[in-house]
Amino acid sequence: MNSALYEGNVTHIRYSPIKKRFDYSLFMLLLDLEELPDLFESFWFWSARKWNIAYFRRSDHMGNPNESLSESVRNWVLKKTGKRPDGRIFLMTHLCYFGYRFNPVSFYYCFDSSERNVETIIAEINNTPWGEQFCYLLDCSKSFENKGIRCFSFKKEFHISPFMDMDCDYEWEFSEPKENLKICMNNLKKGEKIFEANLIMEKKPISSKSLTRALLKYPLITWKIKAAIYFQAFKLWYENCPFYPHPKNKISC
Repeated sequence: MNSALYEGNVTHIRYSPIKKRFDYSLFMLLLDLEELPDLFESFWFWSARKWNIAYFRRSDHMGNPNESLSESVRNWVLKKTGKRPDGRIFLMTHLCYFGYRFNPVSFYYCFDSSERNVETIIAEINNTPWGEQFCYLLDCSKSFENKGIRCFSFKKEFHISPFMDMDCDYEWEFSEPKENLKICMNNLKKGEKIFEANLIMEKKPISSKSLTRALLKYPLITWKIKAAIYFQAFKLWYENCPFYPHPKNKISC
């Protein structure tokens, strides 16, 4: 089995115009898309075929729901780059738990044919309350590498928070999904860092014990994520943080 469970912390730090910091513990699953939909067949309460306490729902992600997610990702990368990924594709994401699913961001790692190196990373972002989805494609051949960390710089294109201007630049950093995983997402305004989000996690094997423990420790993880977003937004609104309305542009994966 190539799929795995990752557990750790997410930290958000806002530097300007209001200083804020919060962090939460969480877990996510790294899914080998070739192992779906059979991955959870031997685990109670988990499924990739039908409703369960925890289940993978194909329609939550990019592409035609009647097409396998692996095929949709390969076709999308081909359309964007002219090159079709021919290695394994892994998805770091949240499933649907107790009937509710929300993913602020999921990450696809597209490996080369040797399956040793990541060629492409896709960040699949969902915003709330608008319910929109957008994907950034990050070409590893165009990244800067520093001690095993891939660094990407690009313009912001998708509205996420009403307390963050669209006129921003991104600097994102990724490690490969090995025993430890780190993702750092920086927002810059005129060269100055105004916000950062860090995801630091440790790999654990998927087993009956680890999956049951995750459900017991984080029973309403997707509800918790949504509640945290609105709670932090309320605090920013209460402190009169500048508000930026949705630009109303129609963009999606």
